[in-house]
Amino acid sequence: MNLSQLRFADAVATTGSFTAAAAQCCVTQPTLSNGLAQLEDGLGARLFLRTTRKVSLTPFGTHVLPYLSEVLRAQATLVQQAQAFLSPSKRLVRIGTSPLVSAHLLRLMVEPFRVRHPDVDIVLREMNMSDLQRMLQDGLLDFVFGVGSEKKGPWVAAVLYHEPLLYIPSGATAPKTKSTRLVQFKDIADATYVMVPDACGLARATRALFRSHRRTLLEYSGEAMGYQVLQEWAGLGIGAAIVPRSKLNNGRQAAFAIADKHGKEVTIRFDAQWLATALQAPHLREFADHLRNVVPALVTGLNRTASIE
Repeated sequence: MNLSQLRFADAVATTGSFTAAAAQCCVTQPTLSNGLAQLEDGLGARLFLRTTRKVSLTPFGTHVLPYLSEVLRAQATLVQQAQAFLSPSKRLVRIGTSPLVSAHLLRLMVEPFRVRHPDVDIVLREMNMSDLQRMLQDGLLDFVFGVGSEKKGPWVAAVLYHEPLLYIPSGATAPKTKSTRLVQFKDIADATYVMVPDACGLARATRALFRSHRRTLLEYSGEAMGYQVLQEWAGLGIGAAIVPRSKLNNGRQAAFAIADKHGKEVTIRFDAQWLATALQAPHLREFADHLRNVVPALVTGLNRTASIE
């Protein structure tokens, strides 16, 4: 097993094609196929099912892919840190993001700083919140973007943006509402909900919503692995789901904004966190100022003209 084989597998999983993956990895298709065969031999089972029409992950491949991706991310971090040590003039801003953060807004928040500081490299790392906060405290990250928390910690926090939470009914059962776009929380509080693991922040925010209304959250006994699965299971009638607007899979599935007990739209808050004592470099302090002073105005302007994509 080697890193090239891991990159081959990651490319096939990303592109869904051996041909496209080979082009992405700049190798011939036989080289890629042989590398994957050697990787599967080393792991003990097949990673992909290949037909004349498509390539898909096997259940084993679905299970090991996150660990494979983590090895590649760790290797990239190793190279970056080695370069930073050997080239002290190389300036980095290392940002960890929750999978729940809108990729569209992430680009809009970071790009103006990148344009103003072309000599600074922005390094992004997507992980679960508990891992990100551990890496922040260990000095492996400079900033963390994720779901806001009322829990106090050793970090400084700045609000990045608020995003509406949407209710997806179970199966074809539509909520009783006078509006085609809005439901009252009290009208959906008795539904059973499909949940994701308490890792990215969505489950925590959903439970906090129910606690704030003094209602018991009825959770489906199983657990979805991602936001797309949440919506697919809701469509199958397994349970209702609550997702941020940016994670809504498509416009064909019924989804409703939620009004709380005060009649206000329910949102989820995203914060930036950093350790003030760790921002010794001027460019890191400048980025913190960018988050506090520039990003809120950018997001407010965006929300006035368009919805979060």
